Amino acid sequence: MKIKVNKQEFLKTLRIVSKAITENKIRPIISGVYMEANDSTIILKGTNLELTVTSKMEGEVIEGGNLVFSHQLVEEYLKEISDTEITLSIDGKTLLIETEDSSSEFSVFDADEYPKIRGFKGGKEYKLPIELFVNLLEKSKFAASQTTDNISINCLRMELEGGMLKLISTDTYRLVYITEEVDLDGELKVSIPLKSVEAMIKILVSKKVDDIIFTYEGNQVKFIVGATEILTRVIDLPFPDYDGILNATGYNKEVLIDSAEFKNVLKRVQIFVRNNTESKNSGIFEFKDDLLEVSGISEIAKINETIGIKKDGEDLKISLNVKFLLDYLAFIEKGKNVFLNLSTSSGAVELTIENEKNFKYLVMPLALKD
Repeated sequence: MKIKVNKQEFLKTLRIVSKAITENKIRPIISGVYMEANDSTIILKGTNLELTVTSKMEGEVIEGGNLVFSHQLVEEYLKEISDTEITLSIDGKTLLIETEDSSSEFSVFDADEYPKIRGFKGGKEYKLPIELFVNLLEKSKFAASQTTDNISINCLRMELEGGMLKLISTDTYRLVYITEEVDLDGELKVSIPLKSVEAMIKILVSKKVDDIIFTYEGNQVKFIVGATEILTRVIDLPFPDYDGILNATGYNKEVLIDSAEFKNVLKRVQIFVRNNTESKNSGIFEFKDDLLEVSGISEIAKINETIGIKKDGEDLKISLNVKFLLDYLAFIEKGKNVFLNLSTSSGAVELTIENEKNFKYLVMPLALKD
């Protein structure tokens, strides 16, 4: 194999496919980037067997072929050279990278040992504006379980039905539920692994295209954006019954708060409770008439804050995770108010944005101590 490419384009493509790669000490070849050249097409691919990213780029193919190489050192080297064009070729078991005044060599893997990733062709295609899709992913993924202890919730649930796109995540202590009306027909219900979602966001934010196309077949979802294809497996385990959770609430108290003021108060309280060994991030929230008192305590300090509210319903004292609340408030624009719907000190709290019912957030309370 021998090719000539623009260095910046090669680096950009290399960084895109490397988003799918994680270190694999058992099968080191999976930690590498697969590269193939034929005719006038150059293809780079990265995978962790759960997520596979393939991207095409232009270049001069002098001689076709394929190889697998460790990308970190190559990427670091290419960042330091000033040449705009580079030549890559294979010499035995070595990758040669040549510029006008330098030459470097890198060990390669046997490309025949690289795993064969089975994708699919066909299937119903759906198209969405990429900016909208990235925004929805960012706003919906943060409540997903961060560990793989329970993979049925270490994911983002995506559903399409009747022109309504739904995105849901939960770690059983909180739940995000987002809906968006879209001009799409058909039905889709998939749970996408959180790692795949996070890698996909990193790829999509760097793409200068208008739309993303996605399709689904069997246990895989494929996203196509420009010259890049993102293939991820889906989680086959049942997702929690979020409809039952959303509908089994019984709220009898409603509180309206300025989101920016609420966020500032919580940021100050978090300083005191974030390292609390007895109950990390725990704050006490006491709703009295038209005031909310928020207090927090650590082993060496404590804080009390007061904020004005509009309340409909009886007074209530409840303990909530301050960080969980801040995670939601981070996505609310300044000047917006937020509704808190409550029932008892042991019942879930629902947060929504005033005049916007398509971004719901449920938080379970913590144990209220005397």
